[in-house]
Amino acid sequence: MAYNVPTYDTSRFSFGPGVLYIGAQGSTPATEIGAVKGDAELSVERTRLEVFAGSPQSKIAQYVTKEEVILKVTGIEWNLDNLNFALGAGVTGASNPNETFEFGGDMNFSNRAVRFLHIAADGSTIDIHLFKCEGSGKLAISFKETDMHEFPFEFHTLEGVTGFDAAALAANKKHFKIIRTKA
Repeated sequence: MAYNVPTYDTSRFSFGPGVLYIGAQGSTPATEIGAVKGDAELSVERTRLEVFAGSPQSKIAQYVTKEEVILKVTGIEWNLDNLNFALGAGVTGASNPNETFEFGGDMNFSNRAVRFLHIAADGSTIDIHLFKCEGSGKLAISFKETDMHEFPFEFHTLEGVTGFDAAALAANKKHFKIIRTKA
């Protein structure tokens, strides 16, 4: 007899990579960044302001003073447009057979909509919509001796105005949406 085994639903288990899409705000992103490696990570952090009163002090309330949402993915393809996405700036060009990426001197970040789509083992999908993002502005390309070169992508959300359907976002739904579709 097995002990300490909870009730579970294996159709809700998930593992493996996904596909990262980038596009214009207010529409469903359709440009893939290409092959990815390793773990993707969606992190959400809410900073609290805690209010204490009395003696001894007891917490009587807490409020959110900051929300931060970050999606991290590691690409492995030499696609110079992707460097623009990661840094939130830069200019790409192509003149056969050369592709170029030029960077430096832009004070602004470009905004994009970002979508991460994962298909689970049972065929269900996990679809993460980040409505308005900027690249982290950091790029550290790993030129590995015995492994693939790696391009870290880190996208930070800003408060969005419209979703992928161009409809206005409600006051408490401005950073992201996760859709799980059962197979």
